[in-house]
Amino acid sequence: MSKEKILSTIAIAYFMFGFVFAVAFAVYYKWSFYSFLSPGFYSVIFTWPFQTIGFINDLLTYGLAGKPI
Repeated sequence: MSKEKILSTIAIAYFMFGFVFAVAFAVYYKWSFYSFLSPGFYSVIFTWPFQTIGFINDLLTYGLAGKPI
């Protein structure tokens, strides 16, 4: 397996996991449907490892009901 193929597989997996995380993030925080087209949604996709820290903290604090805005 070449180096390029390994890097592209890692990048695809990172983006796919980030997308799933961003959808869960948006549902949890009750974002509107149009927010899935916003730059904020895509920033969550690319920064999901950093977003996880606050997301887990809010999940433990507020439970599955979601954080009130």
